[in-house]
Amino acid sequence: MDLNIIGLNHKTAPLSLREQFVFHADQISHALLDLKDKKVNQVAILSTCNRTEIYFNGAKIQIVYQWLADYHHIKLPKLKKYSYHYGNKDAITHAYRVASGLDSMFLGETQILGQMKQAAKISEYTGTQGKFLSHFFQTVFGTAKEIRSRTNIGASNTTIASSITTLTKKIFGEIQKTKIIFIGAGEMTELIAKYFNSYQPRKITIANRSILRGKNLAKKIGAETCLLGEINDQIHEYDVVISCTSSQLPVIGLGMIERAIQIRKHRPMLLVDLAIPRDIEPEAAKLNDIFLYTLDELAQITQEGINNRTGAIKKAEVIIEKKVNNFYQKNNKKKASPTIISLRNQFEESRLKEINKAKKQFRNGRSIDEILESLSNNLSNKFLHHPTKALNDSAANETKEISKLLKEIYNLKE
Repeated sequence: MDLNIIGLNHKTAPLSLREQFVFHADQISHALLDLKDKKVNQVAILSTCNRTEIYFNGAKIQIVYQWLADYHHIKLPKLKKYSYHYGNKDAITHAYRVASGLDSMFLGETQILGQMKQAAKISEYTGTQGKFLSHFFQTVFGTAKEIRSRTNIGASNTTIASSITTLTKKIFGEIQKTKIIFIGAGEMTELIAKYFNSYQPRKITIANRSILRGKNLAKKIGAETCLLGEINDQIHEYDVVISCTSSQLPVIGLGMIERAIQIRKHRPMLLVDLAIPRDIEPEAAKLNDIFLYTLDELAQITQEGINNRTGAIKKAEVIIEKKVNNFYQKNNKKKASPTIISLRNQFEESRLKEINKAKKQFRNGRSIDEILESLSNNLSNKFLHHPTKALNDSAANETKEISKLLKEIYNLKE
C-alpha cells in the first residue's frame, strides 16, 4: 500500500486561491486521464467548495504536485505553500475525517460524503480507480456511515443553512417578513431552500439558467421561479440573496447591487456567496447597507456550535482510529500474502520430494527407523539452509538485524 493525498482546503488556503484550483464536473474525467498518461494509475479527484484533493496509490508525489500546479497555471512553490500531503496511515485518517464531516468548514455537514461518492464514481467510470482505491473508498464510506449513526456529530447548529438563518434574524429580525432569492438550483441550494422554507418567509424564488430545473425545485417547496437573466431587473425586491452556481465568472456584479440598493432606498440586503469560484463580485461588500458573506465568513459563526460538540468529536475520533488501524493491518497482511504463499509452496515442494524418497527407500527394503531418520535430517537441512546461509553471508552490520529477525520468526529463546 502506498496511498497518498495531495490537496488544499479552507484551513490551508485562502478563498482567492482555492477558487483557482476548482475542478468542475466536466473537467474531472479529462484530468484523471491526463494523470493516467503520467503513469498515476489509481487516482481520484475530489473537488468541492472548500477543498481540492487528489487521492492516488503510488509513489508519484512530485509528479502529481507538478501536474496540479501546471493544470491550474499556478507556480509550484505557491501551491506547496498552501497545500498538504498525507501518506499511508495519515492519508487513511484524513480521508475518514473528511467523509465524516470532521474536517469540514461546517462540522458534521453531510454533503461532503455524497461528493466523495461522486468522486469515486467518476474515477471508476473513467477507469482510473483500480482495486485498491475501490476497496479504500468503500471503507471510507462505511466509516462515515457508522460515525453518523453512533454520534451526534451532525446534530448541532453548525450547518450552512442554520448559519444563514442566524444572520437573517440578526439583520431583519423575523424571517417571516423577508423575501429570499436563490440563484442556482443544485443540491446545496435545495438543502438550504428547504431549511428556509420551514421558517415560512414571505417569498422564495429560484433563479436558474434552466427554467425546468428551477421549476422542479420550486415545486418541492412552493416557491416561484425566474431565469438567471432576469435577476438584474428583480434582485432589488429581495432581502436575502443566496447564490451557488457553477459559473466561472461572477453572476452578480457590483453595478447590479449598487442599482438594487438605490431602488430599495438603502434598506439592507444580505448577500451570501456559496460558490467557488465566487458568484458575487467581492467589491459589493464595501457598499453601505450590504452584508456580504462568503463560506469562510459563515464558518466563523459556527464555532460556538463546534465547541459544544467536543464529546461527539472525541467519540468519532476513537472510531476513526480503530478503523484506520484495522484497514492498515489488513492491507499489510495482503501485501505479505504473496510471500507467505511462495514460502508455503517452496516448503511443500521440499516435503513432497522427501516423501517420495522415503517411499522409494521403503520399497528397496530399508528399515523404518533409517527412513525416518533420513527424512527428518533432510527436511531440517533444507529448511535451515537459507536462513543459515543468510547469516553466514551477511555483512557485520547486517548480522545483528538478521539474527533478531530469525529469533522472532522461529520464536528462539536467548
